[in-house]
Amino acid sequence: MASSRLITDSFPKTKKDRPINQKLLKEKTEDSNRRDAEPLKEPALNDQKQELGTDLQCLKEFDLDSEYGPCIGITRLERWERAEEYGLYPPKEIKEIILQHPNNTSYTEWCVLFVFG
Repeated sequence: MASSRLITDSFPKTKKDRPINQKLLKEKTEDSNRRDAEPLKEPALNDQKQELGTDLQCLKEFDLDSEYGPCIGITRLERWERAEEYGLYPPKEIKEIILQHPNNTSYTEWCVLFVFG
């Protein structure tokens, strides 16, 4: 008769988690409670930085909107003009944003955005 094998014969043994140090756990929870009690101090953003962030967000949304055709191999302005030529009515504020920053590739070139979820 064959000897019975255990699953532990095939896999190496690993250390088990150490028991939780109650004192350390208590200190961590106290620290987190203190941080939660104080209001978070975020760096003050001036209006210009916020505007730049919303402009780039609008451009990314334009990039991802397939209604205006493919965006590979052309600039955002070329894509906008092509969409207008075909009667797709692209947002005028997109063209204004692009024209405000003609030398900045963050504004003129399309953006690839991958989201993994």
